[in-house]
Amino acid sequence: MENRLPLGLCCGSLIQADFRGLAEAAAGAGFTSISLWPTLFQGALEAGLSEADMRAILDDNDLRITELDPLSSWLPTDRDPDDMAAVFHAFSEDDFYRIADTLGARTLNIIQQGETTVSDAERQELINGLCERAAGHGLLVSVEFLPWSAIGNLQQALNLVDSVAHPNFGVNIDTWHHFRSGGNVEQLAAVDATRIAAIQFNDVAATAWENPVEETAMGRLLPGKGASDSVAVYRALRDAGVAAPINVEVFSAELMALPAKEAARLLADSMRAVIQQAN
Repeated sequence: MENRLPLGLCCGSLIQADFRGLAEAAAGAGFTSISLWPTLFQGALEAGLSEADMRAILDDNDLRITELDPLSSWLPTDRDPDDMAAVFHAFSEDDFYRIADTLGARTLNIIQQGETTVSDAERQELINGLCERAAGHGLLVSVEFLPWSAIGNLQQALNLVDSVAHPNFGVNIDTWHHFRSGGNVEQLAAVDATRIAAIQFNDVAATAWENPVEETAMGRLLPGKGASDSVAVYRALRDAGVAAPINVEVFSAELMALPAKEAARLLADSMRAVIQQAN
C-alpha cells in the first residue's frame, strides 16, 4: 500500500469503530499497526467474531498489534466509580494474555489509577512479577504516567523503571501527559532511549481545560495542530535514539464525530506532516 509508514494507530482515536472498522480504517490511512483495548476485543467476540476472524482481519489488512492498553488491575487501588477508565479495571492480566496469545502484541501498558496502600517496595515486587509473566507471552511491559496519578510525570516513571530494574520494563511516553504534567522538549531530548518502551503521540491545546481528565479524553489535538511543537518533540525523541514504535493517540470529540476512515486519514496525514517537517 502506498504511503505506509511504520506508525501505529491507538484504537481509542477511533472510538466510533468496531474491530473490523478500526482495522480497515487504519490500514486504509497507511498505518501498519494498531493498539487494542480489552473492551474492543471483548466487544468483537460479543458481536460474533471469533478469534480466528480477528486474526484474519489483521492479516487481510497487513496490520500487527503494538500495544495492549491499559492494564490497571495489577495494583489494588481505591477508584472513583465515575472515572472514565474504571471500566478497564475489570480486566485481569490473563485477559490481556489471552489477547496477546491470540493476536500477538509487542507491549502491555500499565497505569496506576487511584490511591493505594501498597508500599513502594511492594509495588516494585508486583511489577517485577508482572514483567516475568508478560515475558512468557512475548510482551514487554510499559508504564504510562498520568498527571493526576501517583506516577505523575516522566521523571517519576523513569525512577520507577530504575527501581524495578527489570530488562522487560520501560516507560510509555504519552506526549499529552508529558506536557500537561509540566514536561518540556528538553527532557525528551535528554532521555535514555533504552528506558523507553512505547510512544503515544499527539498535541495539546495552548490553554488547558479545567478538568484534565475530560481534556485527555475529548480534547487532544492532532500532531502539529497544538502548542507542544510536535516537530521538535519528534526530533528530540528521534535524536535521543528512541526506537520504540510511535502510536498516534488523539482522543478528540471532533474526530469521534467523523466517519472512522475520514478520522484515520486526518490522524495519519498530520503525523506524516510532522515527520516530513522534522526530516
